[in-house]
Amino acid sequence: MRITNRIMQRNNLSNINTNKIYQDKLSTQMSTQKKINRPSDDPVVAIRALRLRSNVTEITQYYSKNIPDAQSWLKVTEDAISNLAQIVTTMIARCDKGANSYLETKDRKIILEELQGLGEAVYSTGDADYAGRYVFTGYRTDTPLSFLAPKNQNYTITEQLDKNAIDSVSKVDVGNLLDINSTNYMGVNVDEDKISSVDVHRIRLAYNDCSDYGTFDDLKKAQNAMIEKNASAINQNAGLNYQVGNVDLNNLSAAEKTAIDTAVNAVIANLPAGTDQEVIDRLTNWQDNPSENLKDHFKEINDELRTANETLPDGSVMQVGITPPSAEINNDIAAIGAQVTPTADWKANQDAFAALGSPVIEFTSPGSTTFMDQKWGGLVENGGDITMMHSYETNPNPYAYAAANPDAVVYVPETGELLLGENKYAELMATKDSESTASLNEGEIRVTYEKDTWKKGDLRPEHYFYCEAEKEDGSGDSIIYNDTYLTPDAERQVIEYDVGYNQTVRINSTADECFKHGVGREVDDIVNAMQDVLDLEGIKADLENIKQNTQESDKAALDQIQKQLDAVEKALTYAKEKEQKLFEGGLTAFQKYLDDANICVTNCGSRSSKVELVKNRTQNQKTTYETLKSENEDVDITEVAIELSAAELTYDSALMAAGKVMQTTLLNFI
Repeated sequence: MRITNRIMQRNNLSNINTNKIYQDKLSTQMSTQKKINRPSDDPVVAIRALRLRSNVTEITQYYSKNIPDAQSWLKVTEDAISNLAQIVTTMIARCDKGANSYLETKDRKIILEELQGLGEAVYSTGDADYAGRYVFTGYRTDTPLSFLAPKNQNYTITEQLDKNAIDSVSKVDVGNLLDINSTNYMGVNVDEDKISSVDVHRIRLAYNDCSDYGTFDDLKKAQNAMIEKNASAINQNAGLNYQVGNVDLNNLSAAEKTAIDTAVNAVIANLPAGTDQEVIDRLTNWQDNPSENLKDHFKEINDELRTANETLPDGSVMQVGITPPSAEINNDIAAIGAQVTPTADWKANQDAFAALGSPVIEFTSPGSTTFMDQKWGGLVENGGDITMMHSYETNPNPYAYAAANPDAVVYVPETGELLLGENKYAELMATKDSESTASLNEGEIRVTYEKDTWKKGDLRPEHYFYCEAEKEDGSGDSIIYNDTYLTPDAERQVIEYDVGYNQTVRINSTADECFKHGVGREVDDIVNAMQDVLDLEGIKADLENIKQNTQESDKAALDQIQKQLDAVEKALTYAKEKEQKLFEGGLTAFQKYLDDANICVTNCGSRSSKVELVKNRTQNQKTTYETLKSENEDVDITEVAIELSAAELTYDSALMAAGKVMQTTLLNFI
């Protein structure tokens, strides 16, 4: 084959261009530090790079974002629960001091103030948040654990309890001891016989100051105001020696007769249309027979009125009548017109009727026990399964009533308590869950009630219970929270973070695990008991001061004061015994809450340890994948630099050689 200069020139130029391309490739690798710039440069490297880059990105998300976020959340949670544990530990110390020491008034005041402060602070850390998200509120991270300001919003709450929620409480009836002062002590008739204490079984609900039927509540308050007013009028004449069921009408003062007439007129004014005129006449002419037993007189009329049942629009029957006279004649007289159903008023106001028709309290046990749906009958005549009574009621008070009636179930909305008679207590304690019915918890006790007034610091029920709340837009609609909580397989609101390949860690602790209602309620019980003792100690100090300043010649006054002092001593004995029991019970109760808090702290620590282990492993994985990615994509700079220098030298040499070849032609040899 004949080789011409043209062929040599073309070959030289082609080789120089190839060398230049190689030099350009090395120069690009040097500047980008990557082996390839496009997939076509090396498809194998390109495919592997895509896979490794995806792995590195995913691991970086876990290592740089998810894991630090989880660690921060767990740290905030653990700090808050640790603070709760410290508060409860302090409560235990105060209870221990109260249970094992003789407390003087100044010591009791100090402990009282400390417990009040601790009670106010116990839930404050529950509103801890991380990056604007509340950490103890499950999925509702935008809603605080407690009410941050006072609020009026109606909630219908269903608590799910069992027989372990039943405890006992003492109630000390001090009569009118606390009304004594330096100006009226001679007019306050109280002695040891009027001081009593009862123990009663109860279920303490999560909240106090629960809702009531407004109209009924007003009626009861009016009744108590009338009782107080009329009793005061009757007591003005200390010479009258009233006996239960018998009153000598000839000895009644004009003021006393007026008080009874006022009560009778109140009865007549509220009687339903069509009431027999003979009954009205017998009420009006109550003084016609001075020898008649006054209690029996009104009781007989009451029984006749009670037969006049009236069917209401919802089909229920409302009992119309007068409250049966109580044990004390003063209150018998005052109460005769105090609790007649205002039928005409309720019928005239259909809106009020509809509101009163809804149940305020339901109490059910899925097993064999059902006490539920207190409506008209239960309210007006205490004929329902549940009797609603108020903490301010007397003769009897709710606790004495429950203790004296074995079948009683008494709802006290102010204190948030269900008081149980002995039979009802035994019935509930006998309930137990059966293994044969997995879908039903026969031992469960459900209590449904309403609450519409909330103070700052009250725990929001939507984080704990199945409940229905009125919407705040004023539409009258409602929203249901936690509707699955009433089912056996209810799921709690657990938040989990992905912290690694197929690895998740729970980061949240829910409010019902650590910030429990019982902590604050236990504090309230102890504080109230201590305050009762302090009030009685104050009355005792006042009476002792009055006695010291009373002349020895005033025998009647000294006898009256001594009688009152004896009553105070008896009341103090009962009150201090109750206080002691609550301190001892508080030690056990707070220790349980402390154990719950410590378990939550331990769980947070375990989760943090798991996250730390995952973090270390993820760090190693991140290093490994980044190394593999670098080996796959990145060039060896030293090697590329050497190769680039060689390519440049080769290129320059090729140019010089090509230049010499280009200068020599066939004519040079001719």
